[in-house]
Amino acid sequence: MSEDVPQFTGITGYQEPGGRFSFRHPWDWHAESLGEGRDGVLLTPDRTDPDTYVAAWISPLPTEVTAEDLPPLRDGFDEGLATLPDLHVLDSHDEALGNLVKLERTVTFSDRGAKRKRLLRAIYADRMQLLFVYQGRSPQAFAYWLPMGNYCYATLRLADGIWYASDPELRPARPVA
Repeated sequence: MSEDVPQFTGITGYQEPGGRFSFRHPWDWHAESLGEGRDGVLLTPDRTDPDTYVAAWISPLPTEVTAEDLPPLRDGFDEGLATLPDLHVLDSHDEALGNLVKLERTVTFSDRGAKRKRLLRAIYADRMQLLFVYQGRSPQAFAYWLPMGNYCYATLRLADGIWYASDPELRPARPVA
């Protein structure tokens, strides 16, 4: 890792096989399956550094999310994060846009004797949860690769059907069970 910022040498894209999301990333990053039944991808800029990565996956939710769900979603998100050893929350941001709920945390924590830095973004829309994680093996690696991690997130696209389903004015009414 040099003192310079990373440079693009080419761009490609990831399309989730179910067509629910996509994003662009440097073409030479190494893609791996996430396992554990997760629909998404893990990308590393350097095969020898598996602790620096971008990962994104989408999961179905048992119920529809609305803007009013922001407080319990935030509480559950933060409870999950609290399980990380030596957790320090550096930045926190939450918002609801229509019925789309977004949570974002930048944290440091301990992992196998090292201090890691991670940016987590969760998007809840209709009956879907998308998690987008960018992590550096160290705070220095995080800072170095951050422009690329931000580029990946900036190009994230949710399927139109998910966007429309989260818009209270466009979403067709669902029958009440």
